[in-house]
Amino acid sequence: MKMDSKYGTILLIIFIDLLGFGILFPLLPFYAEKYTSSAIIITSLVSVYSLMQFISAPILGHLSDRYGRKPLLIISQIGSSIGYIMLAFANNIYILFISRIVDGITGGNISIAEAYISDISDKEERRKSMGLVGLAIGLGFMLGPVIGGVLGSINIMLPGLFAASMSLIASIMVKLKLKESLKKIHSEEYKLSHMFSALKMKNVGIIMIVGFLVVLSFTGFTSIFALFTQKIFGYGERENGFLFAYLGVITLFVQGFLIRKFGNSFSDKLLLISSVITMSVGYALLIMIPSLSMKFALLLMGLGLVGIGFSLFNPSVRSLLTKRVEQTGKYLGILASYSSLARFVGPIFAGFFFEKISPIASIQISFIIFMISIFLALKIES
Repeated sequence: MKMDSKYGTILLIIFIDLLGFGILFPLLPFYAEKYTSSAIIITSLVSVYSLMQFISAPILGHLSDRYGRKPLLIISQIGSSIGYIMLAFANNIYILFISRIVDGITGGNISIAEAYISDISDKEERRKSMGLVGLAIGLGFMLGPVIGGVLGSINIMLPGLFAASMSLIASIMVKLKLKESLKKIHSEEYKLSHMFSALKMKNVGIIMIVGFLVVLSFTGFTSIFALFTQKIFGYGERENGFLFAYLGVITLFVQGFLIRKFGNSFSDKLLLISSVITMSVGYALLIMIPSLSMKFALLLMGLGLVGIGFSLFNPSVRSLLTKRVEQTGKYLGILASYSSLARFVGPIFAGFFFEKISPIASIQISFIIFMISIFLALKIES
């Protein structure tokens, strides 16, 4: 795929956006601990962002179909910047929650950016271009926590201010460097019922459900992963940091190299099914850890397969969807909304199963969900 300036600019904007998010995400509990010791309130501070995105993502996506990608990207970036500034200067828990709500409501940056990429990509290029989006996201989310940790050790306000400056830079880049990609304006009014009517659409509904189930399982798994390794291996922050870095390297390799080089050799449907099967095998290996002696080898193999599968899943599910709809902003927004709902619900259920049943129970449930996802994915028409 020829990389012209249009791709370079939007990918740089996505990278800057996720760099800001990555800087703050690991530090949110430390912001909250200044005002509360309640684990429920602290995790709610993380979850409220996804809840707001569940509500706002399809609306922002639809508005970008109606008024263009560029103005909505600018609004989203400015909204994120305001949220980060509020977080940096927050002096009570209520301001912290408001800051996450503001960022969540306006945080449709990625789904709108994906719609932009879809606009400027041929159908044959789309999976590769979505893979590049994943590469930009992965780079931002890998480097962000490192920068956030360094800045936070100097002054707890610095990460929020730095993230705000990143969002402002991104909004200026959109204004000055990005050309509007939307050629056909859609005047249809957005209705909440569109989220549910999408589920009734042939193939599109199955894609939405599979997307929800996979993200539900994956976010549930990642939310209890540190607790799981602590329980089984006695690992702390340092060891888990290396394991997440290992997952990040796999993501960069798959989306930055494999999909770009070999993506067009396989259909979107085959890649989607392969991704879910790969993740299922990874979960099966992780489930075996408590009962077998090769625990560390199983951990690396299982985590690696989960990382490979999820890295293949993201570009393939978006490519499948955008090839079946005309209003890509609207439907990518709806998919993002269901993904946000999954990120809100997944950790809650994973924590419940981990605490009330067993450390391995949530992974077993995830394995079952993936079996259902494979069955559904097979029903998508090529």
